[in-house]
Amino acid sequence: MTAWNDLSLSAEMLSLIENAGYKAPTPVQIQSIPLVMEGFDVLVSSQTGSGKTASFVIPVVERFKGKNGTYILALSPTREIAQQTGAVFEAFGKPLGLRTVVCIGGASIPVEKEALASSPHIIVATPGRLCDHLERGNVWLDFIQCLIFDEADRMLEMGFAKQIDTITEQIPKQRQTLMFSATFAPRVEKLARSVMIDPKEVTIVKSEASTPKIEQRLLWLPEEKKMSALMRLAQDEPGTIIIFAKSKERVYQVWRSLHGKKDDVTYIHSDLNQEQREAAIAEFKSGRFRILVATDVMGRGIDVDDVAHVVNFDVPREAEDYIHRIGRTGRRGKSGHATTFAIPVRDEQGIRAIEKLRGVASPEKREYTQERPRQESRPPQKPTRAPQPEVAGEKRPAKPAFSATGPAPKLVLTLKPKVAAAPVVEKKTGGFMNWIKKLFKA
Repeated sequence: MTAWNDLSLSAEMLSLIENAGYKAPTPVQIQSIPLVMEGFDVLVSSQTGSGKTASFVIPVVERFKGKNGTYILALSPTREIAQQTGAVFEAFGKPLGLRTVVCIGGASIPVEKEALASSPHIIVATPGRLCDHLERGNVWLDFIQCLIFDEADRMLEMGFAKQIDTITEQIPKQRQTLMFSATFAPRVEKLARSVMIDPKEVTIVKSEASTPKIEQRLLWLPEEKKMSALMRLAQDEPGTIIIFAKSKERVYQVWRSLHGKKDDVTYIHSDLNQEQREAAIAEFKSGRFRILVATDVMGRGIDVDDVAHVVNFDVPREAEDYIHRIGRTGRRGKSGHATTFAIPVRDEQGIRAIEKLRGVASPEKREYTQERPRQESRPPQKPTRAPQPEVAGEKRPAKPAFSATGPAPKLVLTLKPKVAAAPVVEKKTGGFMNWIKKLFKA
């Protein structure tokens, strides 16, 4: 079994790795770190949670420690991933003298401008925010020697192809390019051909040992029954839950419905500012909130241990997103659960795409919510009334026969016995007025 000592790392780096709590290198780290250390362009495909971030942070910090200047640029698809990547660079780079600046949407432009002007060694940024700084003249990329694409497939799915072209055009052609992705989708391969030179490929095939232990369940049910099913699941699951919805409007709808029943639910989507996002994630991590509702864009930035259950309230638009969603549970050798709500007919194409991507009939358990078909050919009939027992000596009037084509039967009334009318009581007048009336009558 390969150990950290076998990867030609310095004593300082080995000490930092031990302090970070990394036990043994993962397969992607074992194969990637030596290639990055040698200066090759490296194209890596490995599943979520396999240790890809450390696969490029550790060797890049080793290569550039002791140098002055902005030599490293790492691109991330979302703010949360950029912050997490920046934190890992800070943990391994700062003790060795490397400073990191993170540039993301929602943060202060003037503050980032000042940080960029200090010539940091490492820039971690989202493509959109970095292009903003390039247009303002706040940063130059003429001296970048290492370009890193983290979650390349996600960046392309989010429509950052144009920004990536703008950025790569301003970076020297003679550089090291590292590209890390969960899948080798065709557009990822196309990008790799355009920005990399003879890359070394690393593909980590899923093994029984490395595959997360996630029990997956698929529920077919109509739209109107989703929320009640979610309520039951949230009640039955005592652990932490992440619920993925297809849009920010949908996220708010789910949160509002759950929040009316529970006080331990929070949410995160792209309309929240950076401070609100960080607060929601921090409170979810700390246990203040047990349930988090999120969109796909936010999903890849959620790095929380011990998530018990992932719920796909909506089937993801891309099959790859399913892998990333359920990858939030069953991390670091622990088991987890994933439940997907699918609408019959409408979501079948998306489910088939997920099954094709995984190469198996997935999820394994299929449960169908079926409704009794309506019998439109026959009008609903009124329930027949059970015959009442006859009382001895009592005869019941026979019901008149009724025909749909004949005349209507006569209406038979059962009259109640008359009640004698109450006697009319005359109002008597007395006193002086009565004496006057009697006087005139006389």
